Amino acid sequence: MVADNKTIGHRIKQRREQLNISQESLGEMIGVTYQQIQKYEKGVNKVSAERLAGIAKNLKVPINFFFENAKEFVVAEEREDKNYAIQRDKALSPQEQELLNCFRFLPDTDARANLLGFLKSVCRKKRT
Repeated sequence: MVADNKTIGHRIKQRREQLNISQESLGEMIGVTYQQIQKYEKGVNKVSAERLAGIAKNLKVPINFFFENAKEFVVAEEREDKNYAIQRDKALSPQEQELLNCFRFLPDTDARANLLGFLKSVCRKKRT
């Protein structure tokens, strides 16, 4: 799983902006200045594994979120107990990735369950 500093930085910025979190706020959350966040996002500075784990936690994504453009990556599936199970998977298509990102950003567990139920029912109808 290889991702360069710019790719990781772009994903940090993308998620931070989705959550409407300022660089200053993210910096405070992980104990660095907003200038350091700028350097991470531009790919000027490399993000350590420990720091990236803190960023992932505060941006509410699994750490593999920053590597999803790599050819292979680890997919984390959220379990009912809020722990993450890890499995190997091939890179997702752009549509699959968009669907997964939208699903992850649904704040309501009922909405997630309803969407998943709908998709399962559509899939069952297609098979029969």
